[in-house]
Amino acid sequence: MKIKGVITGDIIQSTHINPADRNLLLDTIQGIVQYTRKWGEIRLDIYRGDSFQILVDNPIQALRITLLIRAGLQAKSPTAFRWDARVALGLGTIDFEKEQSVIESDGEAFRNSGWEFDKLGRSKKMAIRTPWENFNEEFIVSTALVDDIVSNWTITQAQAIFLFLSTGKTQKEIADDLRKSSQAISKLLIGGKVNLIELYLNRYEQLTTTLIQ
Repeated sequence: MKIKGVITGDIIQSTHINPADRNLLLDTIQGIVQYTRKWGEIRLDIYRGDSFQILVDNPIQALRITLLIRAGLQAKSPTAFRWDARVALGLGTIDFEKEQSVIESDGEAFRNSGWEFDKLGRSKKMAIRTPWENFNEEFIVSTALVDDIVSNWTITQAQAIFLFLSTGKTQKEIADDLRKSSQAISKLLIGGKVNLIELYLNRYEQLTTTLIQ
């Protein structure tokens, strides 16, 4: 059976969000998902107003999409309150996929995502669980380190990093998009430790490509 990815998440401190910003928040989540459809089929359910579940057909890109959700939310944050999400990525097979409802579907990927999400608590904002124990053990420490990096991005760092991770654009092109100098973009990417994020993603993509063959 085919391996897919499931991302379970919720918005951090959603009760503090200005009611006037809630439509923008929902539009932002939907916009990120729509943008990442270039990597394959992806389906989104938003429920309880601040929780979401995403079914990703392409497991190799699922971790990049997970990070882009956090980066995209931070990048679109209103000045009064910085948005972020707790997210748990699960990989695995799908036993039952309901066409009109992601949250009513079931399978290994959903269980892996749900288990890890339930264990996040307040201190962790990101976790991964796959069918491969050696993979899981390797990614415990690196995911914790990346989680700490992402949790400390500024809004402007998140804006630059979102474009860098999602478009393949050069620093000059990102600078043009954000109306900043190339030097400013370089500082934002370095400060956001995007080189370590890329190493993390490359290792994940290398392993998943090998393991799902």
